[in-house]
Amino acid sequence: MKYWMTLLLFAVVSIGAAAQESHYHKALRGNQSDNMVGFNDRYIGSGVYWSRVRDPNDTEIVRESAEDSLARNNEFRKLCKMAYDAYDDGDYYYTAIYGDSALSKKFHTPELYYFMAVSLEKLECYKDADAAYKKAIQAGYMKAVQSYAAFQKRMNELKALDKVRKKEAKRTGQKFVSLSEGKDKPEPMEVKREPRLQLISTTLRIDGLTDDGYITPGRKCKLYFQLRNNGNAPTGLCDIMLGDKSGSDALNIGTIKPLVIHPREICFVEIPIEADETLEEGEIDLIVMIDEPNGYGLPPRHVKLKARK
Repeated sequence: MKYWMTLLLFAVVSIGAAAQESHYHKALRGNQSDNMVGFNDRYIGSGVYWSRVRDPNDTEIVRESAEDSLARNNEFRKLCKMAYDAYDDGDYYYTAIYGDSALSKKFHTPELYYFMAVSLEKLECYKDADAAYKKAIQAGYMKAVQSYAAFQKRMNELKALDKVRKKEAKRTGQKFVSLSEGKDKPEPMEVKREPRLQLISTTLRIDGLTDDGYITPGRKCKLYFQLRNNGNAPTGLCDIMLGDKSGSDALNIGTIKPLVIHPREICFVEIPIEADETLEEGEIDLIVMIDEPNGYGLPPRHVKLKARK
């Protein structure tokens, strides 16, 4: 009898340990059978808690699940934000880790599945990436449809390459390691920290009641645009300059103070322009120049404007 009790206790402990050690895979795959969308906890008690291995129909776990729903919801939101921030930083490892932890709370969002899918693909965890893409599509994230088609194409290319490599390995007697099978779990990655600038929506704004899009003598205007940092590190002091390619002295172009742009920040830039009486009618070719001291500036952007008397 003692033998059987010991064996049963060992089995229970082993199952519990396995549940903890397989945290990564079970969180993603466990949610594949759920139909829960967003923050809607519709199926209280329908699944097994992450830290518990018990019958999900157990009345005690059903009661605890109902009591714990709000706490899990709050934890899910926090973990989602951590996953999204990691994704914005290009840290696909922690996107997968935080995203997996969020999914283990028995909630999901379409975006979370998609960010998980992209991250898992980049981490070469192809089986889990495939599952996450399918869940993103099932949850209604339309961007995932095209991304999944591109993923399948890449996987077919890897499988075709594997066939060639396998024949070559057999011919040379070398060990064949499949590329298309990928990895069983994500591995920590080194994240490159750098700013990434983007210039958005260049527009000429004319002072006054009317705005006909022309520069005229004596009329003040401003060249307006947005400058966004899509990277995961702040810029140095960026010098933003506006020049007239024609070299005309008819335009008086103002200056702005150098800017530091933080990750995911959008700066709204307005450079004042005023033309004097020597302005000639025709097209004006202005050049926007953005210089960043560490080499992360942008190539010159040409802006075509029209002038008239």
